[in-house]
Amino acid sequence: MMELFNWGNQSLEVWFKIFQKLVKQGWKIKLEQIDQIDNGYWWNEKVTGLPIPSQEINRFGDIPLVTWSTYVYPPKAEDWIEELNASFNSPMQAYEWLAPRLEKYANEDS
Repeated sequence: MMELFNWGNQSLEVWFKIFQKLVKQGWKIKLEQIDQIDNGYWWNEKVTGLPIPSQEINRFGDIPLVTWSTYVYPPKAEDWIEELNASFNSPMQAYEWLAPRLEKYANEDS
């Protein structure tokens, strides 16, 4: 039995209504977590095992240890919409950026 979900964050609720509407219409919305150790922006320090920023390309740790990228596929499409693909430091930043850009697609079939 599904528990009733109460939104505590009204902005998040609005964003997810847009996402849910599009998914019900056949869209795919993906948020990919990207480990920047795998990309070489961070390393695992040998003695401690703690992550440290690459001293060559991320010396001040400006690129977070984990980033998030958006991918949005229209119904029956194999390729994502390039203008809706971007990287962020948190899922909330991604949602905040993506929702207004998806709103026009959600309203097309209303």
